[in-house]
Amino acid sequence: MDKKLSRTDIECRLAFSTSSLWAFSIPEGETAVYFEATDTLEQEWNFRLSIRGENDPYTKPVITGDWLQFVRDKGLKVGDKISLWREEGVTGVRYRIRAERMIFKVWVTVQ
Repeated sequence: MDKKLSRTDIECRLAFSTSSLWAFSIPEGETAVYFEATDTLEQEWNFRLSIRGENDPYTKPVITGDWLQFVRDKGLKVGDKISLWREEGVTGVRYRIRAERMIFKVWVTVQ
């Protein structure tokens, strides 16, 4: 998942498209799952992905947990980009997260 950050994303929670939900295993009947994501400095962040109940027509997923701390630590601003992806290996599934900022028309990783 790649997303340019909005004001809501940097002040409240990260909202993203339901088409990215395939990358997360939310147990049946549950509306949230906790997961860890490792950034480019190998720091681990604890996030909570949640959706509204299945009877709610608006099921857009949101990420909270350490999200706002991640935003503050990286100094993220509206218009910066976040990439979150899933990797499968012999030890199981893990998630990676990267923040980027446009500098001189080139996306640069924010450490």
